[in-house]
Amino acid sequence: MNIYRKFFAIIVVVLLSFPFSISQAESMNLKMVFVPASEKGDDKDYVNLINIIGDLTGIEITPIRVTDYNAAVEAVRANRAQIAWYGGKTYIQAAEIADVEAFAAGVRKGDTDASYFAYFVVPADSELQTLEEIKGKTLALNTIGSTSGDLIPQVELMKVGLSVKNKDDFENVYYAGSHDACLMAVLNKHADVCGMSSRNFDARILDGTFKLEQVRIIHRSNPVPPPPLAYSKKLPIEVRNKIKQATLEAHKYGTIGGYGGEMSHYIEVTDSDYDLLREVDRLLSSQQ
Repeated sequence: MNIYRKFFAIIVVVLLSFPFSISQAESMNLKMVFVPASEKGDDKDYVNLINIIGDLTGIEITPIRVTDYNAAVEAVRANRAQIAWYGGKTYIQAAEIADVEAFAAGVRKGDTDASYFAYFVVPADSELQTLEEIKGKTLALNTIGSTSGDLIPQVELMKVGLSVKNKDDFENVYYAGSHDACLMAVLNKHADVCGMSSRNFDARILDGTFKLEQVRIIHRSNPVPPPPLAYSKKLPIEVRNKIKQATLEAHKYGTIGGYGGEMSHYIEVTDSDYDLLREVDRLLSSQQ
């Protein structure tokens, strides 16, 4: 009799532990954190996507905002959030110390892929025409840790022999705190030029923050790997797969948004898609 009881107990344990993705996943409440790339609030762009993912998976996802890029990494590392939207540079940091994995990136409506660019923007009446000519000027960037508002602009500057670390190259270099603030510094003539994300630039035109005739783009970088959605590897694989599949199919169920506004759809990305940024980051670090 004891043998049968033990056998029955083992079966119960197995049955209770097996259907995690069906019973437990549907009652989960996860947090999603966003790097602060925009003054407008990037979490608002993701509301429809989050709701659709919730409907498809039964997993409730609550967006949370933080004030800087490091806090977005720390939130997942400390398990205060389990999903994140990161810039590429922040993602490679999070992958190293917070055990996260990139799984999807948005393709904007009208675009053919998920990549974007770093722009160098000047006032329309500026005499500056090329990147080389900004030597000795005041440069505004997003914030330390930004991909298209710090890392890639530094790479582009290095190509023409300039460095934000060299005090002789610029009258002043300062970090405005967001792509929007960086752009406003140029519009308000507080900076001669800013390095910023093409997606924020386009989004601020669409929402009427500024008009295209007020500024000029004097330089565009090569395509940059897209800012990914990432989830904590601490989540069970069944839950991660559910979230990823729902994200990739979300466009079939309604209008979805993401970084830079409305998205056509989301594509799958993997950790190796960000190896290029890792190489760039190592290169810049070696120059310091």
